[in-house]
Amino acid sequence: MYKIRSGAIAAAIALLASNPATSSCGSVFCSANTSWDTQGLTNDEGLRVDLRYSYAKADKLRAGSSKIATNAPSGSDEEIENKRTINQVVNFDADYSINSRWNIALGVPLVIRDHTHTFDSSVSDPFTQQAAFTALGDVRVVGKYKFDTGSLLSGGGIRFGLKLPTGAINKTMTPPDPSNPTTPYALERSSQPGTGSTDAILGVYYFHNLPGTHWGWFASGQMQSAIATRDHYRPGRELTFDLGTHYEITPALNGLLQLNAHYRQRDSGSIANLASGGHTLSLSPGLSYALTPKTQLYGVVQIALRQYVNTDPADPASGQLTAPRSLVLGVSHRF
Repeated sequence: MYKIRSGAIAAAIALLASNPATSSCGSVFCSANTSWDTQGLTNDEGLRVDLRYSYAKADKLRAGSSKIATNAPSGSDEEIENKRTINQVVNFDADYSINSRWNIALGVPLVIRDHTHTFDSSVSDPFTQQAAFTALGDVRVVGKYKFDTGSLLSGGGIRFGLKLPTGAINKTMTPPDPSNPTTPYALERSSQPGTGSTDAILGVYYFHNLPGTHWGWFASGQMQSAIATRDHYRPGRELTFDLGTHYEITPALNGLLQLNAHYRQRDSGSIANLASGGHTLSLSPGLSYALTPKTQLYGVVQIALRQYVNTDPADPASGQLTAPRSLVLGVSHRF
């Protein structure tokens, strides 16, 4: 085993697995990857746990890269995405280093979501529908293999695993459609706690700490793609790329900065909303503080530099709710 300076640790805990996945209901969120060895920054064997909270409010309606106004009610019996989705996620991650090469990590998200829109009823005045819930999301199990570079200042590796369909997919909105009041009105699948799919995860990373300086940098890429689906819904394949740097301000305090790119294909299937998917480019500054040699506190703000969302091919004026910024706060501890 070996130890590294706190500046290098800080880079890992603030890496954003940039997840501003967009949908018409705005199921966006930001999560910080605090599995430090994923970035090749420690080979300490044993257990590391991370608890983090993320917040994003999707209330900006876009079509393509442009902000658009919402449609006026016309008795269409459809949703008008004119309000907001508040997304909060509490993630618990446990990362166990088997040895200097192999790790296994478990990620368990608690999804706290509040979505509100206007239902454009043909048998009554337009009214507000809401879905608010706190529920377990989709659990991830990821293995990691680190390459032997022969240097403590640089390294890399691969990560591979599964996202499991543990989150619920049956949440509904209230009140129901007045034209069919006895039938629960289903919340859009992309805004459910889970997707109902089993997804494969494959990623690579590389880091380098500059000798004789307080600087370091890293790069990370990941793909997530559904390999088993149900109920005629397939979430779009996701690609992320993160490029970041860190600077050790003091032995305990570190400045962080990343550029995060995210791409998601359009969802598919008979129950999918075709106004889904798109790509974003975000800037993510943050700070990390070593409370003790084994405990780190951190915070990151993610600011969207560019957002592009797909529209329904049959309705180019359709849009998606997006969040211009998001926040992550967390604590990580090594046992």
